[in-house]
Amino acid sequence: MAVACDQNRQTSPSQPRSPGAASGMEKLKQDAKDAVTTSKAYLIQQKEQLEKKLADKMTDFEKRLSELKSKSVRAGDRAKSEWNNTLAQLQEKEQVAADKFKQLKDSTADKWQDLKSGAEAAFADLEKAFKDVVGHPTEDDKGARK
Repeated sequence: MAVACDQNRQTSPSQPRSPGAASGMEKLKQDAKDAVTTSKAYLIQQKEQLEKKLADKMTDFEKRLSELKSKSVRAGDRAKSEWNNTLAQLQEKEQVAADKFKQLKDSTADKWQDLKSGAEAAFADLEKAFKDVVGHPTEDDKGARK
C-alpha cells in the first residue's frame, strides 16, 4: 500500500513534480499578471486619447454653435424663426453628445469601450447636423446674393 500512496502523491496536480515546475508555474503567473497590467495601461491610454479627441470636438462645436447664434441674431424675422428651430435642434444634438461624452469620461477603463461607439455616433450626428446647417443657406442669405 505504501507504493500506491506514493504513486498518488507523485501524480497529484497540486504538488509540482520538480522544483523547476514550480518556478515555471510562477513565471506563467507573473507573465499573465504582466499581460493584464499592460492591457489595462493600453486601454487607459486609448480612453484618454478618445476623451481628448472628443473634448476638442465638443469645444469646436460649442464655438460653432455660438457663431450660429450670433448669426441668427442678425437675421431677418423670417430667417430668425428658421435659425431658432435649427439652433434648438443643434443644441439638442449637442446635449446628447455631451451626455455620451460624460458617460465615457466617467466610465472605468474596463467599461469605456462599451460606450465608445455611442459617443462616436452622437458626435458624428452632431457633425452632420452642423454640416447640413452650413450647407443650406437661409432665405436671407439667398436674398443677399441676388
